[in-house]
Amino acid sequence: MQNQQTPETVSPCNGKCVMDSKTNLCSGCFRTIEEIIGWISFSDKQKFEILTSVAERKRKLLHSRN
Repeated sequence: MQNQQTPETVSPCNGKCVMDSKTNLCSGCFRTIEEIIGWISFSDKQKFEILTSVAERKRKLLHSRN
């Protein structure tokens, strides 16, 4: 059975793919390279966990820049 994305697990990729050497995160979607590469094979549960982490990373990084 193919792993189909639900609205809750759609990839956060926004096409602004640049890895930040200081954070080791993509500056567009705030994922690690491992999370980006593995996304297609992760379960919905794993994707949801990553999306939760992404939201927290983004909040912290954007807050620290201000």
